Amino acid sequence: MEIVYNKQSDGLNNELNKLNDDWIHNFEKTDKLYQDFYKDDLYYTNLQFIYINKLNEIEKIKQESFLMSTPNYLSREEVIGILKKNSIDNSKRYTLLSILRYNVTLDADDIKLFLIDKDINVSFNFLDPIKNIDAITFEKTIHMFHDLNDVFFIFYEKEFKKIDENNVTKRIYFKHNNNRKTIRKQYKD
Repeated sequence: MEIVYNKQSDGLNNELNKLNDDWIHNFEKTDKLYQDFYKDDLYYTNLQFIYINKLNEIEKIKQESFLMSTPNYLSREEVIGILKKNSIDNSKRYTLLSILRYNVTLDADDIKLFLIDKDINVSFNFLDPIKNIDAITFEKTIHMFHDLNDVFFIFYEKEFKKIDENNVTKRIYFKHNNNRKTIRKQYKD
C-alpha cells in the first residue's frame, strides 16, 4: 500500500483550520467591544454621607468608596460599622435619619430608550429607601454603570438636652422587713 501525499488537500486543511481560528478571534474582538454592556457583579460601591444640622441645612457631604467582602452584598455588620464610624463628625454627634440605595438596574436594550424618551425616565426608579438597618443587596449592573451605584446615609444633628437640677427624679428605696411572726390561733373547747 502506498501513501500518496497531496499538497492541495493539506493546504485546504490548513486553510480550514485557519478559518476556524479566525472566526473565534473575530468573535472575541467583537465581544470585547460590547463587554461594557453586560451585567456584572458589583465589588465596590460609593458611600455618601450627608450631615444635616439643627436648622435643617446640609452642613457637610462626605464620600468614600467601599470594597464589599461579598459581591452585590453589604452585610449588616458592615453597615453598623459604617454607621458607628461616621455618626460623629467635627465633635458633633449625629443620628441616622435615612438610608437610601441607588442601584442602576438598566438593561443594555433599554439604554437608548432611557436616554431619548423623557417620559420613560420617570418609570425607571433606581433610588430605594432602606427601612431597617440590615444587609443591603445590589442587583447586577451593566459594567459601564458600576460607578453610579451608591448608598446614601443621611444624618441629623443630635440635640443635647441640658438637665435641670430642680427637675430631677429621685430614687426611692424601700426597706424590706423580713421580721414577720406567725401567730397560731388556738381553738377553745
